[in-house]
Amino acid sequence: MERALYVSLLGLLVWAPLPLASNRFWSLSLLQTWVGVLFALWLIYRSRQSDTENTPTLTIASRNRDMIILFWLIPLWSLIQLIPLPPSWREALSALPYPDSAYWHPLSMDIGATLFQTMESIAYAMFFTLALNLINTPARLQRTCELLVVCGVLQASYGVMVTLGGKGYDLFGILYRPQQSGSASGTFANRNHLAGYLEMCLAIGVGLLLTHMIQNNDTDSGWRAMLRRFLATLMSGKARLRIFLGLMVVALVLTHSRMGNSAFFASLGISAVIGLFLYARHKRSTAMVILFSSLIAIDSLILGAWFGLDRLAARLEQTTMEREERTYVFSAAIDMLKEVPITGVGAGAFASTFDSFKTGEIFYDYDLTHNDYLQIAIEYGVIGALLFGLIVVHAFRLAIVAQRSRHTAILKGAGFAAMMGIISLMIHSWVDFNLQIPANALMFTLLCAFACIATGMELQSHQAKAEPGQHRSRHRRHSSTNTGHENPES
Repeated sequence: MERALYVSLLGLLVWAPLPLASNRFWSLSLLQTWVGVLFALWLIYRSRQSDTENTPTLTIASRNRDMIILFWLIPLWSLIQLIPLPPSWREALSALPYPDSAYWHPLSMDIGATLFQTMESIAYAMFFTLALNLINTPARLQRTCELLVVCGVLQASYGVMVTLGGKGYDLFGILYRPQQSGSASGTFANRNHLAGYLEMCLAIGVGLLLTHMIQNNDTDSGWRAMLRRFLATLMSGKARLRIFLGLMVVALVLTHSRMGNSAFFASLGISAVIGLFLYARHKRSTAMVILFSSLIAIDSLILGAWFGLDRLAARLEQTTMEREERTYVFSAAIDMLKEVPITGVGAGAFASTFDSFKTGEIFYDYDLTHNDYLQIAIEYGVIGALLFGLIVVHAFRLAIVAQRSRHTAILKGAGFAAMMGIISLMIHSWVDFNLQIPANALMFTLLCAFACIATGMELQSHQAKAEPGQHRSRHRRHSSTNTGHENPES
C-alpha cells in the first residue's frame, strides 16, 4: 500500500500545475481533498503496522521534529486568529477599527477567508509530512526529482509552442490571453508564476546534473579518457537532462518575467559559488567548475541571446519606480502593516482589508501585495512571519548540511536543488506572490522536504528497501552506482 500512496503523491505533483496552477476554488479544493485522503490512508496504513514496522516512521518524525512542528504551527496560528477576544485585548493587539467594538471579535478581519486559508495551510503541512515518509529511499528521491524535471519540460514545451505558434497551439483553448501574447505562461494564469515554477524545476534539474557527475567515478586522464567520457555522456541520461534544462531556460526567458529571470540566474551564480566552496576537496571539483561555468555561459549567452534575453534586459533598464504601480501598493501595504504588526489582519484577509488603505495612485483592485514577504507579514503578523522565516532558514541550513556531510550522490544533488530553489524563490518573492499560488507553494514545500530528506536519510540496504517485484541483484547494482564516494555512510 505504501507504494500506491507514493505513486498517488507523484500523481498529485503532476496534476497540481495543470488546472491554472490549482489557483481556482474548485481546483484548490480538489488539491486539498487529494492531500487529505492520502494523509488519512497513510495514517490508517501506519496504524495497522507492528511497532517494528513503524520504527522508520518514528525515526523520521523524531529526526525532523522541528520542521514538522513549524509547518503545523502555521495553521494553528491561523485558528488562533479566529478565536473571539474581549474588546480590550483586541484593541491592544490591533489598531484596525471593527464594527460593534463593544462585542468580542477575533483578530481576523475576514473569518471566511482565514478559515479557507487555514485549510490550505493544513494541506501543505500534511503534504510535507507525507513527503518525508513516502520519499524514503534514494531511489524514490531520484525518481521524484526526475518526474519534476519532466513536468517542468512539459510546461516549458507547452508555453513555447503557444508563444511561438500562436493560438492554434493552445490545445486547452483557455490559456491564450491577448494581454500576455508573446509571453509564455504554460498552464498558469500568470507568466510570472510559470517563471517561479520553472525556477524550482531548473534547480532540481541542476541538482540531478550534479548527482550524475558525482556518480561518475572515472578519474582517468588523457585524451582517450576524455573521449570515452564524452561519448558516455552523449549516450547517457545526462545529455538528455542538459537538453531539458536548455528547453526550460528558453521558456523561462520567453515568460519575459524580469524578476523570474533575474532570480534564476542570480540563484545559479550564488549556488555555484557556495557549491564550489562545499565541494572544493571533492575529486570531481574541476568538473563541477566546468559544469557551473557552462550552465551560466550557455543559458545566459547563447539561449538567452536567441530567445530574447536582450529584450528582457532592456525591460529591466526601462523599469522605473515611478512607472510601477506596485510601488504604491507596497507603500500602502506597509502602512497597513503598521496597524497590525504583531498579529496581522488574519490569514487570507488582505483582499477584504486593503481597500481602506488604497491611495489615489492605485487604480486597480489588488487581492495580493505582489510581495510574499509583505503578504505574510500583513496577514500573519510578526508571530506568523517568524514561523515562515524559521522554516526557510532551517531548510536552507539543512540543504547546506546535506551537501557537506552526505556521501550518496542523490542526497548531495537534492541538497543542492533545495538550496538553489530556495534562493531563487526568495529573490523572486520580493516583487511577486508565488507562495500564494497553490502549485508553486506545493513545490516550495517539497523543496523544504528535500532538504530534510537529504540530510536525514541513511543509505539503507537496497535489499531491505526493495520495491515489490524487483530483483535483489538489480538493487545491488543500483546501490553501487548510487554513491559518489568510497564511504557508504550517509
